[in-house]
Amino acid sequence: MDQPKIVTKAELEAPPEEQTAGMQRGEAFAHDHVWAGHSVFPGGATTGWHHHGDYATYGYITDGSMTLEYGPDGTHVDHIAAGDFVYIPAHMVHRESVPDEGGSGVVVRVGGEGPTVINVDGPDPA
Repeated sequence: MDQPKIVTKAELEAPPEEQTAGMQRGEAFAHDHVWAGHSVFPGGATTGWHHHGDYATYGYITDGSMTLEYGPDGTHVDHIAAGDFVYIPAHMVHRESVPDEGGSGVVVRVGGEGPTVINVDGPDPA
């Protein structure tokens, strides 16, 4: 019989290979083409440029705030804060940064196939 599964914060596992500089991911579930977990960004962090392959990403900012950069030469900038949801389409190259004075936490759910994180050298060219 299928049953609910509870994963506590202490049980979150770091994905073995798929990390992005400047943040730490904690994996709760990874099955049936879905990844769910939590990401933590320390104050002043800026991630490397990356995308999530075939996965669309849905996030909820639990605390703090961050900036999301994307688009040609990284020229599009969105500011998101605690209580906001964010959707990042599959294959969209982006990076996140948080202010020096505080970190940010995000609950993340992604759905697709293949690697969930692909690190790249920079934003899409203009």
